[in-house]
Amino acid sequence: AARAGCPGPGLLLLTATRGCMSSIFFDNQLQLSDPGSVRCAAWSRGEVAPFLAVAENNQVHVFSEDGEEVLEAAQSRHVPCTSLAWHPHAKVLAAGWEDGAVTYKVSDRGAPPGASERDDREVHRDSTVLCIVFNPSGSRCVTTDSNGVVGVWKTDAKGMLSQMCHYRKSGAHDMVVFRTMMPGGEPNLENPPFFFGGEQGTIFLADDFGLCGERYKVGSPLTALEYFHEKDMVIVITKSVLLCQFGLDSENNLINEAKLKLSCGSHPETLQGVWAGPGLFATVSQESIVRLWNLADDESYILSLQGVDEQNSLAGDKVTSVDFNPRKRVLAVGTRDGRVVQWRCSTLSGTPKSETCWQVLPVHGASDCAITRLTWGPGESLMHLKTERSNIIVNEAQLNTALSPPYLAVQTAPSAVLVIHSQTDARSVIKSEFRIKGLSLAGPYVMLWSRKQVTIYEIHQHGVHIEVYSSFKHDSAPITAAVLIHKGGSDGAVVMAKGPKLEFASLKGTVFASEIFAPEHEGVPTCLDVNGEYLAASTKENVIRVWKVRSKVEKHGTPRRFVGADESSLGDIRSIRINGDGTRVSLLVDQRLAPSSALGSSSILVPDSRLFVYDLDSDSFLTYSVGRNRVPTSHCWEPRDPRLVACEVVPQALAYMGDVGQKTPTAARTPKAGTLVGLGLADPEEDSAHMVVTLFVLGAERIVQQDAIPCVDPDRGGLPRMPIALTVPYVFFARLGEPASGEAEKQEPATAISKATLRDFVGLEQVDADTTTRLLHFSYHLACGNTNEAYESVKGVRSAGVWESMSKMCVKTGRLDVAQKCLGQMNHARAAGALRTCQEPEPEAKLAVVAVHLDMIEDAEQLLKKCSRYDLLNQLYQACGEWDKAFEIAKTKDRVHLKPTHFAYAQHLEAIEDVQGALSHFELSGTYRTESPRLLCALGLTEDLEAYVERSEDSQLHRWYAQYLESKANLDAAAREYKKAGDWLSLCRVACFNKDLDRAQKICEESQDPAACYHLARHLEADSRMKDAIHFFQLAGRVSHALRLAQENNFDGDLMSLALSADPQSMAQAAKYYEQRGQPAKAVVLYQKANCQKRALELCFSARLFDALRKIADDLSADSDPEVLAKCAEFFMQHNQNDKAVHLLSMSSQFEKAVDLCWEHDVQITEEMAERMTPDKSSMDPAQRAQILDRMAKLCKKQGSFQLACKKFTQAGDKLKAMKSLLKSGDYEKIVFFAGTARQAEIYVLAGNYLQSLDWHNDPDIMKNIIQFYTKAKAYDKLASFYDACAAVEIDEYRDYEKAGGALREALKYMMRAAGAGAEHDVRVQTLQERISIVDEFAGIRKLAKSDPEQMVQTCEKMLSMHDIESAVRVGDVFAQLVEYYVEARRSEDAHRTVERMRERGIILTPYLDRTLLETIYKAVGMPVPDAETGPQPSAAHRASEGDGVDEEIEEEDDA
Repeated sequence: AARAGCPGPGLLLLTATRGCMSSIFFDNQLQLSDPGSVRCAAWSRGEVAPFLAVAENNQVHVFSEDGEEVLEAAQSRHVPCTSLAWHPHAKVLAAGWEDGAVTYKVSDRGAPPGASERDDREVHRDSTVLCIVFNPSGSRCVTTDSNGVVGVWKTDAKGMLSQMCHYRKSGAHDMVVFRTMMPGGEPNLENPPFFFGGEQGTIFLADDFGLCGERYKVGSPLTALEYFHEKDMVIVITKSVLLCQFGLDSENNLINEAKLKLSCGSHPETLQGVWAGPGLFATVSQESIVRLWNLADDESYILSLQGVDEQNSLAGDKVTSVDFNPRKRVLAVGTRDGRVVQWRCSTLSGTPKSETCWQVLPVHGASDCAITRLTWGPGESLMHLKTERSNIIVNEAQLNTALSPPYLAVQTAPSAVLVIHSQTDARSVIKSEFRIKGLSLAGPYVMLWSRKQVTIYEIHQHGVHIEVYSSFKHDSAPITAAVLIHKGGSDGAVVMAKGPKLEFASLKGTVFASEIFAPEHEGVPTCLDVNGEYLAASTKENVIRVWKVRSKVEKHGTPRRFVGADESSLGDIRSIRINGDGTRVSLLVDQRLAPSSALGSSSILVPDSRLFVYDLDSDSFLTYSVGRNRVPTSHCWEPRDPRLVACEVVPQALAYMGDVGQKTPTAARTPKAGTLVGLGLADPEEDSAHMVVTLFVLGAERIVQQDAIPCVDPDRGGLPRMPIALTVPYVFFARLGEPASGEAEKQEPATAISKATLRDFVGLEQVDADTTTRLLHFSYHLACGNTNEAYESVKGVRSAGVWESMSKMCVKTGRLDVAQKCLGQMNHARAAGALRTCQEPEPEAKLAVVAVHLDMIEDAEQLLKKCSRYDLLNQLYQACGEWDKAFEIAKTKDRVHLKPTHFAYAQHLEAIEDVQGALSHFELSGTYRTESPRLLCALGLTEDLEAYVERSEDSQLHRWYAQYLESKANLDAAAREYKKAGDWLSLCRVACFNKDLDRAQKICEESQDPAACYHLARHLEADSRMKDAIHFFQLAGRVSHALRLAQENNFDGDLMSLALSADPQSMAQAAKYYEQRGQPAKAVVLYQKANCQKRALELCFSARLFDALRKIADDLSADSDPEVLAKCAEFFMQHNQNDKAVHLLSMSSQFEKAVDLCWEHDVQITEEMAERMTPDKSSMDPAQRAQILDRMAKLCKKQGSFQLACKKFTQAGDKLKAMKSLLKSGDYEKIVFFAGTARQAEIYVLAGNYLQSLDWHNDPDIMKNIIQFYTKAKAYDKLASFYDACAAVEIDEYRDYEKAGGALREALKYMMRAAGAGAEHDVRVQTLQERISIVDEFAGIRKLAKSDPEQMVQTCEKMLSMHDIESAVRVGDVFAQLVEYYVEARRSEDAHRTVERMRERGIILTPYLDRTLLETIYKAVGMPVPDAETGPQPSAAHRASEGDGVDEEIEEEDDA
């Protein structure tokens, strides 16, 4: 129903509560002669013009949703009607009768009576028809009777029917379900088979082709037969309360059978069941609970009547009936006491898993007897209730309200309206002759209307008297919506939406104009609203149109579809309001979720949590989200300000959230699939209270909140109330809660209206119009955050409330300067003074001070968090008494003030006399040592104080208590406490006070406490017990006092031991005492201990104490006085102790003298001595330092410390000498390292020469280093000689002339580099080239031995005849080549002759020929092997290097 609009500019109002407070339930009791005889009832399927068919005895009545009987659709026969069913897509009613007749009748309004009636009496002749069921497409109908006959009919939407087949089975069958899912998972909605069963407990499967067979048997009559579409499962509940599940495969064989015994209380015969979601079956059986069985997951849970409301009004009630609305997602139950309880499912996808998925809705009291049957009608608002005494259609509708200042009207009953004069509070009640569908208020006229009739009332005498002005009916078409327009005086117009057109009629009902809508493009108008002279309408296709109504109807703007930028729908409009100047239209919207297999075949409308505003000037939509899990339910515009709008907001679990997380209003966006619905219960962070939210629309940019008023009645204990109108400065509410103490019948309408003042108008309710306008501007700028403009708007207003609101906004916007002015206007001296004295550097901290004085504690908290002033936040929590938060902040963010927080809380607990708590927190604060005793003493709890101290292990606490006892002269107890505290001084002091010196001495001996010993020593000194006093002074560590007493009393025996343990100053005094007493030995010891070495040496020299002098010298260090070191060194030189003298000279920096002393007396220099004699680089001239180091290095070399000499030569800067010294050490690794770091050619050559003296031919690393050093030194002649030596080794050791040739070629390469320009004329180069030629020639002889032996022999003979052959090839190798050839060629004589030639030349045979070969040769010639061999011949290596060795003699330097 369209809600009446408000003339003039309007304020949009939204309200919220647990249900929909702005909707009420109209109970339409059906006019039946015998309600108890009703056997069955059925709702039509379509939402348009829904009908309820009721079978009463032998008559079938059809009622509209308002409870009015449609007489032309009634049926009557001579026998009772036993079953009813409506066609799923048409207003065709099928009725079964007790005599077996089945009738079909079209029940659309306007159809000729009886023109569309069909009946059949043959199939079920003389049997009672028990069940009529249509398939989902409406193409088939199945009927059953009491004799087991099952008929299958072909039907259509026009009421035509024809029999297709029938089956006859034993027993009565009263339950039929269609199998809408094929075994393969394909849906079959057009012509599915069906299951049927009844009293025999047998389930049959049949179709319309004559096929029927038994598929399951349970052996007990059926209570329920249901089909689980998603799983293709049949659900059976028997009267023995057994739940069975089974399925059929493609061959109709039984599969997936399961059985479960249900719990159903003590009345199983009353069990009712219904699907409450996919796979979720709900059952009731006169218990106080609803049982829900999750068949998909094999789990169950309950919904209880206990605690559904705060008063627990359903205690003891029982559930008697149940039904589920899949579109609204609401499970409704009827109770024994006539109440209707509803739960809304908060999940859309899947099955609700637990009771937390259901949100309880307000309870509706419908009857005073048990509701035996409850059935939801089409759509979301209709319900049929059947009791023993009545049948009721419950229609949930929006409560109608209207505003036209100074009058407002609110519907209080289905046929009653309360009219109130807002200024005089005059009230009058209008009783209508018809059920009110809507109302409208304009000027002095009130219009009430229903679908067929309009009545206009005129208000006289300020609302005291109301009389009928006109009344007229419209039977041509039902009125969908209507509004009243007042043009002034008695001139006005009634605008009515009828089908596809709007009719404009006079106040008497005469139509003078009309506006036609195109149904296929624009849709039919569904919502109307008028504000002043502007009219707005929305259609079923979500098109928005606006007109300006004056003397004639003028279009205002262009039609606008409710679509986003991408031309997709933004939702379905359910309510429309227009503001006073026709520039904006506010909209409440539902979002339609597409049908799915999980949700059934019909779509679900979910309320959108956003308020939409259409701005005509910019042709754009703005949105404002009222919060998570909250929805707007009603809205209106304020009469005097076209910017101000308000809405009623209610919490709702199932709500469309739009752009989740969007906090600021923006241009409307198109909904996206998958982000449509916010599921679950309300977010605890959101304010879920039922409230009115007032908003300002800022042009075409954004929407901001102005105020929020809770919809609770403070005069009635916080009961809910519904906002009905807003006109500045008030919001008017209707009290809809039931009065307490059973006064519902006595409650007068005059007491049902209350009002609340807007925040910015508190205290200014009676101001003039100009001030009201200024306050509206103030409120607008304040909401926008324009602090300066807000201040200018109300600069001259004298209202503390306005300035308080202003100052609060300054806190929110951070305008500290304006806040100071506001505090001055408020005369809030305390806040202004606190702000002036606040010295905090952060502006947020100063704003927090203002917020605290304005009781904006939460804002102050946020400001302090923003500037991270957790210390001030801690103080704020303490001041507010929120100690838990204070401790949390102190522990996590303000650790430095954790103990002060505990101390402050302890003081708080002390103030409220919580002694134990105070003691505990004094301990946590660390102040318990003084505060806890103070607290207990102040309260006179001396015994508790003693017990508290006794339990504690804190020494300071025991000391305090001991002092307390001592002050009370209880010395024994004080001594015990001092002992527990470990306060030995006080314990000794008490003993001395009691003259118990023995006990005092025992205390000091056992404790060894210095303070106690000192106190006792002073006491003994005063008592002339000097020995004991000295002893305790010593124990106390006060040796100076002990020395003083020993000197004063001539205790020389004790003086030395005391002095040795004293400080240096006391030692020096004691030494002086001994020196005066003629005991120099003791004086020297004490002077030395006191670091007075100079005086000790003087005393040693004067007294000739040589032993003491040596001891002093041993203790000297580099930090000692240089003069003392010099004297000691001179002393040791005089006594020939040169090593000690050198040591002292080095410490005294006399390095040159120390080195000279070492040379002169050949003092062995160690590494430690060398380091001490090495001057620092910065201590003297570099040349002088180098001379000292050079002399030291030479001495080290002379003494054989070559490595130390190398080090000192290096420090002196002479690396060549350092290398020569290191070579003498023979340390290969250090030589290689030093040579690599020295980077001098001479050193590289020295290192290479040295390495050649090692076993380089067996160590590749040595050979590599030799080559590397010679290369770095560019000593190519040395490198050539080395390669020549390598060639000689290859010849002598391995007879490998090929490798030897390679080495000689390397030698030639470097020899040529050494010779430089003209190298080809160098003799050494020429000689080397000749040697290479000879070596290469000999290396090729072996190959000739196989290919050309004679040539090989000739070549060898030629070489033997060469006079300089030995420079390149060993002669023995040439002979050996010949001998080996001759032996291999078996030329023994030639071999023997060649061997003899070798012997003649004096060549040793064994290096060249092995013993076996010689024996073979000599045996062949018949001669013995010679025993003696001639002497050794020079090797090739010797010959090659003769006169060109690499050894180098290292020159010896002078010693001085």
